[in-house]
Amino acid sequence: MSDICLVVTSCPCEKSALTIAKALVDNRLAACASLLPGVKSYYHFEGKAHLDDEVKLLIKTRPELFEEASSKITELHPYKVPEITMLGIDAASEPFRGWIAQTVNVQ
Repeated sequence: MSDICLVVTSCPCEKSALTIAKALVDNRLAACASLLPGVKSYYHFEGKAHLDDEVKLLIKTRPELFEEASSKITELHPYKVPEITMLGIDAASEPFRGWIAQTVNVQ
């Protein structure tokens, strides 16, 4: 398993995405969270098809912090069933890896 990962979630608006981003970074659960507005998501939920504008949140952290970060996202997220996925990073520059290791809490 890689020593860094990308956690992804989608939020209904920039305000909720920024709230989550700040909580994760300020609590040292993530080194960085990038907000990507302008995402359109088409999906089925509770028996209906939906097309919604969303803000994608890309969260840079370490795999061992996924559960704690996931709990914080769930606590703050306005959706009943938020997307919370973790993608492994196969390769990254050593300076970037070092920055993440120094920035997040690793117990």
